[in-house]
Amino acid sequence: MTGIKLTISIIIVVVLLTVMITDVTRYGSSAKAQGVSALPWTPQAMQAWGQNNVAIDFGARGLWSYDGNWIQLSRLDPRHMESWGGGQLAIDFGPHGLWTYDGRSWLKISL
Repeated sequence: MTGIKLTISIIIVVVLLTVMITDVTRYGSSAKAQGVSALPWTPQAMQAWGQNNVAIDFGARGLWSYDGNWIQLSRLDPRHMESWGGGQLAIDFGPHGLWTYDGRSWLKISL
């Protein structure tokens, strides 16, 4: 059973990433046209979390979530992130500490 769940999870992530890459390109072009920073929208890390969410670390552009819509979760650049507990993210923001995010609020759990 575990192998089937893993395969389904991988398929879901691939589909979301395909949609995400198309939207990132579109969003990046829009942001550039509006005079926002010319930094590239290159993902440094991605983490599936919750039902249909993907958290994406865009480096200096911050941490974003995609569930069909883009939402900026933080302006900080995460060093590492993991999903846990059925819909929560644990994020290591380096010198800014270790945080959890439940889709609604942030909680700092360590320096």
